Amino acid sequence: MPIQRKRYLFALMVLVLSGGSTGCRTRSFLSTRQEIGLGKEGARQVEQELKIDTSSADAERVRRIGRSLLDHMDRRDVPYTFKVVDGKEINAFSLPGGPIYVYRGLLDMIGSDDDALACILGHEAGHVNGRHAAKQLSSNMLNNIVIAVAIPNSTGQNIAGLGSELAGLKYSRDDEYEADRRGLSYAHFAGYNPDGMIRFFNKLSRTEKRDGRGDPEWLRTHPVTTARIQKAQSIVDHNDFRYGQ
Repeated sequence: MPIQRKRYLFALMVLVLSGGSTGCRTRSFLSTRQEIGLGKEGARQVEQELKIDTSSADAERVRRIGRSLLDHMDRRDVPYTFKVVDGKEINAFSLPGGPIYVYRGLLDMIGSDDDALACILGHEAGHVNGRHAAKQLSSNMLNNIVIAVAIPNSTGQNIAGLGSELAGLKYSRDDEYEADRRGLSYAHFAGYNPDGMIRFFNKLSRTEKRDGRGDPEWLRTHPVTTARIQKAQSIVDHNDFRYGQ
């Protein structure tokens, strides 16, 4: 196991132990406070490594649409933020505890389609609401760490690379389905047309197939399969909007 990966896992265990978690439940044993702490540290590192746009029309649009979803989310105990990464990648990601990022390359791809953007932001918020990162991190700890760790005076060195690790988590098929359902529901109840997600998926699939280009970054962590598109379409067609699974 690479040294950096070891340090990352050790740091996560330190955060769990120092936070006073009292149980190893099968879904997640990270508390909300610990999720928020991980997200804040991950966001700090992400925003040191990437160029974040906070003042453009794109940045304001992402904040406005993101905030319009907040009242319709089924988890409101975390401090959501919505920010633009000034990069050409077709990508978006969320961190545990609320930070959500969208690359300008993805915004350029969807153009003025606010419905699609609402569904994308809703999907990323769906991962936060479903505690998908917390469950995955808990599983990693249970599977990979059988060791006592000393709590250092400062964890700054040990959690180097945390931001990129959290941003690059690959979720299960069921997690993606759940995030899609939540995202579609948030967008629908906030007054957006959920067909925006279908348009986005189809556009993303066409982009994937273009000659001379690799997979969009979003597809590497959020694979768009035929079954996933069909499930999303069925939710829209049957007006089957609800929170959670």
